[in-house]
Amino acid sequence: MRTDLLGQEKNIVKIKLEIEAADFTKALNKALNELSQQANIPGFRKGKTPRNILEMRFGRDAIYNEALEKLMPDYIKQIVDDYDLEPIETPTLDVKEKIQEGKDITCEITFEVRPEVELPEIDGLEIEKVITEVNDEAVDNLAKRIRVQTAEIKPVERVVQDGDLVDVELTIRTLNDDGSESSEQPRPDATHEKINLSDETIRPQVREALIGKSKGEEAFADFDVEAGHSDRTLAGKKVSYRMKIENISEFILPELNEELYKKVFGPDTDIKDEAAFRERLRQDIISEVTEGSRQDLHNRVVELISEKSKVDIPEKFIERQIAAMRHEDEHWAKDNGFTLEQAYGLDTEEGRKGYETLLHDRAVNAVKNVLVMDEAAKKYDIHLEQADLDAEFERRAKQLNVSKGFVAKFFYENQQQLDRLTDDLRWAKVADVLISHMNVKEVKELSKPEDSQSQSQENNQENNN
Repeated sequence: MRTDLLGQEKNIVKIKLEIEAADFTKALNKALNELSQQANIPGFRKGKTPRNILEMRFGRDAIYNEALEKLMPDYIKQIVDDYDLEPIETPTLDVKEKIQEGKDITCEITFEVRPEVELPEIDGLEIEKVITEVNDEAVDNLAKRIRVQTAEIKPVERVVQDGDLVDVELTIRTLNDDGSESSEQPRPDATHEKINLSDETIRPQVREALIGKSKGEEAFADFDVEAGHSDRTLAGKKVSYRMKIENISEFILPELNEELYKKVFGPDTDIKDEAAFRERLRQDIISEVTEGSRQDLHNRVVELISEKSKVDIPEKFIERQIAAMRHEDEHWAKDNGFTLEQAYGLDTEEGRKGYETLLHDRAVNAVKNVLVMDEAAKKYDIHLEQADLDAEFERRAKQLNVSKGFVAKFFYENQQQLDRLTDDLRWAKVADVLISHMNVKEVKELSKPEDSQSQSQENNQENNN
């Protein structure tokens, strides 16, 4: 076997391969022998069929191709090792001349490989880490939520007050910029919902609209939904809520006593008084905030490194990612009772163009992030170990108050969930290593983009001086 690099364009590598005649003859004889053993041709015993009969049955070119297929795995492995390639697809083989037995065969093998990624200089990059203090108000709010979750619910005959549970017939309408009702309505039918006004995350427009209203009255609230909202049919849109009040209930909150503590933390809890209860809540909040801060930091590290990296992304990569995301969107829409057209407003040319643009941008970002993080993992020789997986099983088991074996069994029996978990853990491990090489600035809140830009300009000015 002799090889030469013919050239590389973006992520396509072409290799010239010359197969020696003797090697092809051995593979051909092996292919003929196997066909003779497998063929069921009348008049001939298996393994005794003459070559000319096999050629008549299967065709000479097909037999030649069979011989080549037997040679290719070892050849490709050798080429990948010799040229340090990272194939992402099965390579294609192109035989340049008609095969003649007894003569060397010239082929061209085309590899689709992972594109080169140029990472920025990691050391010295600055990243902000949010440090959140857990104050008494946060503990009070969590204590209230716990009491609400374990409260008795009592119907009342009065106007709605802050903290009530309100049953409503909810009609959602999307609005145009001028406030008129949009022609495309993802939620044509009214639904029956419970709105918990003791929840501090309830939108203020909804809270203000309901307070003071009586059973049977209607309340209206208009507001803009965030672009990143989990409900994709409403994300980024202006919506109008029409809420017809059906029932009003109040929460009869339980006392803070041992009975409540056992109900919340289990019969074996060592929490006996309010001070211990509040301290436990404080530690739970700290754990949750710490994990949330860590995940946010990881996401921003990926964005920062990806933004500063250079990579020429092949269009085929983007097309594949777009197809995968579209498929995911279709499943999401179907699971929520919509078509893709209804969920994303694709009934107009403007809607379709907007969706395609959004999909393309998401795909480019997703592909670039994967390529950059894979390159970082390669640079720092980062691998996911079984110990990493076991530690995550242990963490989740403690969080859910179940056994580690229960958690492990769930993931090992759900390959898709396991793949997603291992990807997340690997990315987190890479992000932690990247952070260890960066200057981490602890802040109470993240700088605004314009603040970061101004700071960068000031730093550049100082460097120039």
